[in-house]
Amino acid sequence: MLTTAYAAVLLCGSVFGVSVQAADSPARQLHQLNENSVATIELPLLAGWYEGQLVHYISTDMSDQVMSQQTGTNYVSRLSYALRAPLPGQPTAVDRVYKFTNFNQGSVFPSAPQKIGYQNTNEAYTPLWVVYLATWQAGTTPRTLRSEEEVLNAADKLEIQLTPTTVVVNCPIIYSAKDGILGGATIHVKQPKTNERR
Repeated sequence: MLTTAYAAVLLCGSVFGVSVQAADSPARQLHQLNENSVATIELPLLAGWYEGQLVHYISTDMSDQVMSQQTGTNYVSRLSYALRAPLPGQPTAVDRVYKFTNFNQGSVFPSAPQKIGYQNTNEAYTPLWVVYLATWQAGTTPRTLRSEEEVLNAADKLEIQLTPTTVVVNCPIIYSAKDGILGGATIHVKQPKTNERR
């Protein structure tokens, strides 16, 4: 069985690699899929931050068509309906995610599963996020922010500007060193090649 490797780039994250198992060719194999097929898929794994700890997530759907094209995700305009005001006393289905516009770092999440999978006990966690753009202001020294508390503190000090958008993304967190990996998932790490000559 042959493995054909692919690479993809998504916004604000590190790509670990994508591969398709194929007996003949990836395109031909996909045409042979049916309800009895035994198949797996590998997706780019992106890095982010939650309460000072690295977390990893996948991105599959976005409510903004331009961002969807740039990231290779599904354009789902209906996701914007998740921003409708909830009934009084009812929780919302979305939470903020902070993406940085002028500094290279992973997104910052305000919640994550605690024990990833069916044992999750964090009722604040949701895989649906409304994007807040974080921009470092002139005269500041950008640094990696690793929690929502650090992001909000930087905003209070006017070091960064937070700009809310109406972009909703579906980015489930599927792995963290602290809370484990989603059941059935396998992660293959592809380290970037470095040039030996300088």
